Amino acid sequence: MIQKPSLENILKQKWSDKYEKQRILFRSTLKFIHTKSIQPFKGYFNLQLIENKVPTQIRDPETELIGEFNENDINFLNVEQEEILFRVDFSTGEIIVDDNNLNENNDNPILINTAPICSYHSIVVPFLNSKFQQLLSGFIAESVFILFKISSQPHLRIGYNSKLANCSINHLHLHLIYVDQIFENNRFPIEEFPIKPLADIRNATLGQVENYPIRTLVVTGENIIELLSITIDTLLAYEIPHNIMFVSPQLAYIFPRKNQFEFIHEHGMKPAFVELSGLMVCRTKKYYEELTLKEIEIRLSELTHPLFDNVVQELIMLSAE
Repeated sequence: MIQKPSLENILKQKWSDKYEKQRILFRSTLKFIHTKSIQPFKGYFNLQLIENKVPTQIRDPETELIGEFNENDINFLNVEQEEILFRVDFSTGEIIVDDNNLNENNDNPILINTAPICSYHSIVVPFLNSKFQQLLSGFIAESVFILFKISSQPHLRIGYNSKLANCSINHLHLHLIYVDQIFENNRFPIEEFPIKPLADIRNATLGQVENYPIRTLVVTGENIIELLSITIDTLLAYEIPHNIMFVSPQLAYIFPRKNQFEFIHEHGMKPAFVELSGLMVCRTKKYYEELTLKEIEIRLSELTHPLFDNVVQELIMLSAE
């Protein structure tokens, strides 16, 4: 029996080849990335300095969490051929590698992230031709979970940033990160914190991370899709921006947070799912050298959405049904 190659067999090889031979594709290079931990203990928060990261375009403040896809805005429909690594058939898990990735069948491409925070940082664009706005659903999450199934490593994390939660492109996409490329213990800092169960809902468990600066929901269970969908729908109903980090198809961290444009920081702190999970990306050396654990705790706690408890109570009510 011939064993199919895992996701990493192809992704890491192709990503490394792009990085070595087509460096011009990347807006930041890994050799300028420095990472250090903040006391009191190693697993709490880490800082990452990316000195030569090209800044993202400054945009006008947004107010809509849900908005139409606009072909005139930046999107992935006309992504450069060189940025494509391969495609994935979500129905079968088949990895499709060919010389003509841009055609009528170019759904689900895996792209390099042109501004990576670590080796192999990539982007998946689910159902690209459907032109979905940046709005995650249970159906999309369940489809993307095929990447975990064809992965051979436990280090894969999949992240999502909603609109108003430091998402820069309103075209549905998620980030692929290999956490062993960042942390020695192969986990994001938030994964070190205990989870307090709140309620069993629809064959899954809703929980909350304890003793963490930003209040964070956790969905766990053998089948989290229904509870995940209900949680996202509730956040949308309250018009709450959110970031999500998937550790596996059985575990997701959900961050209900304030609008990114309501969070102003003198050093340019721009929390997305990576920062909220414990890796603070710094864009200046001064920020990297001066940022303290106390400041991180204070500022992230300010980011928690004021309607967090409303969301929790509404979800817990479902456990009585």
